[in-house]
Amino acid sequence: MKRNLFDLRPTQFAVGMVEVEKKIKKLQKLKEKELQEYLEAHPVPVVLCSDGQAHIIDHHHLVRACWEMGLDKVVTHVEADLSHLGKKEFWDEMHKRKWTHLYDQFGKGPHEYINLPLNVRGLADDLYRSLAWVIREEGAYDKTPLPFCEFHWADFLRKNLVVDRTEEGFAKATAAALKLARSEDARHLPGYKENKPKSDK
Repeated sequence: MKRNLFDLRPTQFAVGMVEVEKKIKKLQKLKEKELQEYLEAHPVPVVLCSDGQAHIIDHHHLVRACWEMGLDKVVTHVEADLSHLGKKEFWDEMHKRKWTHLYDQFGKGPHEYINLPLNVRGLADDLYRSLAWVIREEGAYDKTPLPFCEFHWADFLRKNLVVDRTEEGFAKATAAALKLARSEDARHLPGYKENKPKSDK
């Protein structure tokens, strides 16, 4: 079903705005009918709470992109109805199922769930989350079903690289991150890809 963007509660504090901007460019190329078909094919998974609110557990970047484009509704899918639980029990279950990421754009946390943004307008920009997404798109590591996989990579990059917010600075950081992603130091991360030597022919 379709829900108003502002009725959807985020379960994380930040997004990578580089990814959001890429999604906006992609969606803006679609005609109105194509856009609706795309949104129907990519429903936003939500979990229902006792106060009737729907909490987003994935596709935060898509929802933020839709808001930036001026859309007021998105297609949602109810992943779970936990409305029978009290507030504490609800968030305990969300944490247990790894459906929330309570760390901010600086990698600090976990923070209290009550401090989460009311809607996607309040999501902060995590530059390292953007960097993690860009190098995944470049093939530095594999996408995995592990929740918040890119945030694990973002925290790793945050500890090992300094990113200048200029375009040139981000490009330099991307080059460094691509090398770092294939290093032994990254082996513990989800989606890590071995550096395989090229065979002689």
